Amino acid sequence: MVPSNKWFPAALADRAAWFQNFATTFAALAVDLGFVAADVTAVDADNDTVQALTTYSYAVDAFEKAVTAWRKEVLEGANGAPAATPPAIPSVGATPISLPGVYERLDNLVKRIKLMPKYSDEEGRQLGIVPSKSEPVAPDERQPALKCSVLPGNVVNVAFKRGENNGVVVETIVDKETAWSSKGNFFTSPAVITIPAGPDNLPRAVQIRARYLEKGVAIGLWSETYNVVTIP
Repeated sequence: MVPSNKWFPAALADRAAWFQNFATTFAALAVDLGFVAADVTAVDADNDTVQALTTYSYAVDAFEKAVTAWRKEVLEGANGAPAATPPAIPSVGATPISLPGVYERLDNLVKRIKLMPKYSDEEGRQLGIVPSKSEPVAPDERQPALKCSVLPGNVVNVAFKRGENNGVVVETIVDKETAWSSKGNFFTSPAVITIPAGPDNLPRAVQIRARYLEKGVAIGLWSETYNVVTIP
């Protein structure tokens, strides 16, 4: 499960920054709110995990892109070109030990915080668990959240909330492709995308992202990348 998007960010980097602030602020407010040292220790452990996983994710993504470029240079480059140097494997440091369920524990803790007698919206704003003030999101900061599902026939349904936008443009990467391909503009949800059948009609791995449209022009931020495997 993922906590409410009314106060919990959607992007991985934003979640890491949010969690760092929450852990620091919770440590300062915990005793006054009625929590004990064990609660602070548990939040700190989960925050260490969130920060490490964020670092790992970006390091692995960068390494994957570097390996793809290296492979392409070696396999598809011109004969006689200088030798290609493989990318260095990233060093991400020690792995923190934390049980699964970080977001569920966070959600349960937030519910407990809001029930404490001394809790007020002021503490909530400091912790980041209540919206500051509802303001329209600037066009260049809008970011769609998607729900992707698959149907037989290599069909992928990409559900989205259009909001005040006209629709979304959807892009995909299929199997070992290295570049994003546009699948068109979609003005109603879900966007229904048929992925071409692969060799021997095997399932295909598909990465999906989308961006909002305003008057036919893409605006704002790309969504997170979603991964599905098709059903032939």
